[in-house]
Amino acid sequence: MAAETTYGPDAEVRRGLRHFAGGAKVWVLPPQWGDGGDSVFVIGRHRGRGQSRYVRIVIERFHLTNFRVRGVYSPAVHRELTRPWKHWDRELWLWDTRELAEQVAQRWNLVSTGLTEVRRPRKRLELLGAVQNLADGGIYRWDTLLRLTPGEVLRNDLEAAAFEAVLALLQRMVGDLGPDARYERYSEDPRWTDVVDAAAALFTVMTS
Repeated sequence: MAAETTYGPDAEVRRGLRHFAGGAKVWVLPPQWGDGGDSVFVIGRHRGRGQSRYVRIVIERFHLTNFRVRGVYSPAVHRELTRPWKHWDRELWLWDTRELAEQVAQRWNLVSTGLTEVRRPRKRLELLGAVQNLADGGIYRWDTLLRLTPGEVLRNDLEAAAFEAVLALLQRMVGDLGPDARYERYSEDPRWTDVVDAAAALFTVMTS
């Protein structure tokens, strides 16, 4: 758990969550549905139920930080990891391999950079996903950049300048081609490589 996190529509800063103290160690299951792991099952010691009681709940991933891969040796933790979920008729997915878990942990640590320094960490994660998609040449989440409030998700002037560079390029292309143009119209436009390069630069700045 992050030592401090935001909660509610007013982005109230709190130390931990209702169930877990700030800085608590929790075990994280892999993504169970198609949100890329924005919300995840976690297992940890409940802050109000004594040090011996583990609970399993779903929380948003932006509350978590410092992801590491460790083996599970506690029978109590293992029971919570493998306990069926009442809403499904199947077991929850576990990590297939240590290598996969380490790859995901590395990626989640990367995009967690700066989450505790902004007012809207959830929106920052959303922006990072869109920027990474754009840097890979995709156009399916570019609208995220056009509708966010930069002051709530960016840490400093360096990030703001990199964001404005992407936004200016993207706005010109969208204005010329239209928001519903086919992917080929964007990817074949001579300006598209400039957008992709600017998005890659923004992603590097935001994760440094």
